[in-house]
Amino acid sequence: MKGYKKVKEKEEERLTLLKEQEKELRKKGFNTICGIDEAGRGPLAGPVVVASVIMPADSMIEGVNDSKKVSEKKREKLYDQILEEAISYGVGIIGQDEIDEINILNATKKGLTMSLQELTVKPDLIIVDALNHIDTLGIPYESIIKGDAKCYS
Repeated sequence: MKGYKKVKEKEEERLTLLKEQEKELRKKGFNTICGIDEAGRGPLAGPVVVASVIMPADSMIEGVNDSKKVSEKKREKLYDQILEEAISYGVGIIGQDEIDEINILNATKKGLTMSLQELTVKPDLIIVDALNHIDTLGIPYESIIKGDAKCYS
């Protein structure tokens, strides 16, 4: 039991550190923060999928991390937990044919805008992983290198 408690405490500490950047943004008055990331940029064929999510400030789902650091089984479990707890979320999917036409970067940017259009709550700020010159529908954004590994959202 003692080992489990130590692991749980370590996970809470990791999540608290992961939420530090968002905590600082909330101190600046950004209460509704949307995190955005993509998957599928590496494969030669297949879609790029971009997801936007607004999580409650007090959210602490165990295991949330950069998706590349999480097993497929754990990602499936986290997916359900995140959707259950999310204030709002949206998904944009750009298929391979369109990627070939407009290139992967522009496809990712388009998917980002599509995912934002699906949100039912407008965020005060968007945190995005290493993208600039994006259409965020007029919502301010902060681009963070390796944001998926540095920010909870």
